[in-house]
Amino acid sequence: MTRSFHEPDVTEARRIMDPVISQMVDSLPICQFSTKRFIEVMLERDEFEVAYKAALATLGDEPEMALMALHGQVISVSLRNDARLDFAGFVRDDQPDHIDPFSHSSWWRKEL
Repeated sequence: MTRSFHEPDVTEARRIMDPVISQMVDSLPICQFSTKRFIEVMLERDEFEVAYKAALATLGDEPEMALMALHGQVISVSLRNDARLDFAGFVRDDQPDHIDPFSHSSWWRKEL
């Protein structure tokens, strides 16, 4: 029996999350942060949490897979595509407070 792999369609989740992520990046001072910390701060704001949950709901019925798509393919890609941010490396195992259980967490630097 061959298992098939279906790439989730993240189009609607990106439509929801890209403006939220852009707004968050706008509000950041010059700093360095991990993807995990970015998500934690985002979820502290009610309107961003609502958007996060709405985006998550577009990614299917398997909660863990939806979280992996949201963190790894939506949020991370949006951060990578933001010209105001520089990728500053991957979070390593010796930094457990910054490890995202749903994607390979990265460090990001905002310098402008």
